[in-house]
Amino acid sequence: MTIHATAIVDPKAEIGKDVTIGPFCIIGPEVTIGDGCQIENNVSIKGKTTLGQKNRIGSFCTLGFPAQDKTHRDDDGMTVIGDENDIREYVSVHRGTEKDRGITKIGNGNQIFVSSHFAHDTTVGDDCMLANCTTLAGHVTLGNRVVTGGFAGVHQFCRVGDFSMVGAMTAVYQDVTPYVICTGSRGKVYGLNIVGLKRAGLSDVEVTQAQNLYNQYFCSGLVPAQALGAIEKLSDGSQVFERFINFIKASKRGIATMG
Repeated sequence: MTIHATAIVDPKAEIGKDVTIGPFCIIGPEVTIGDGCQIENNVSIKGKTTLGQKNRIGSFCTLGFPAQDKTHRDDDGMTVIGDENDIREYVSVHRGTEKDRGITKIGNGNQIFVSSHFAHDTTVGDDCMLANCTTLAGHVTLGNRVVTGGFAGVHQFCRVGDFSMVGAMTAVYQDVTPYVICTGSRGKVYGLNIVGLKRAGLSDVEVTQAQNLYNQYFCSGLVPAQALGAIEKLSDGSQVFERFINFIKASKRGIATMG
């Protein structure tokens, strides 16, 4: 363990093995940092915040700070960050609140680029790549292997499904289904994320299944409820089908439509 002389680490904080904490960092008493983490200079970590193993936290990040919420800014919520995340400079992650799950959670293996923001009660899955200034409002959920372009923003309570891509400067106001590309000032769907699906290791059969789902739901001319019913009849019970169907059934904000 290496802690720079100018860092302030509360003696009650739990620091794992082979952790490096750089100059001018502040680590609070309820913080847990797992083995092999690298904390660059001027990082502040507060509240009930837990980092897993082998995370890299870039300069000037703030983790576990209170929610930007007038009614819940002082809630005693939690922030949980998994393993092997690369969190770059100036990223902010705010802790959960009592109005929701009480936890803000980031999974494993994510790349989170400069100046991105994760508001209270957000949840991010695994292996996502979120470009500079990606902004998630409170209660947002991102699935696994989601990709965002720079300055993408997601409205409160919206969800973005597995293997989807949100384009640069896109504002997401409704749920984005798995497998698609969403872009534009009002977040419309413009096709299947074929490159992302292949990079994620989906087979040709699975990509074809996803394309059939897309065609049926977005391009058949049926209203959403009818399109979902038709997909359920076609479902072979595979994960590709069930992921898509279950996502739509759980939607509360509605599904982003075609552009």
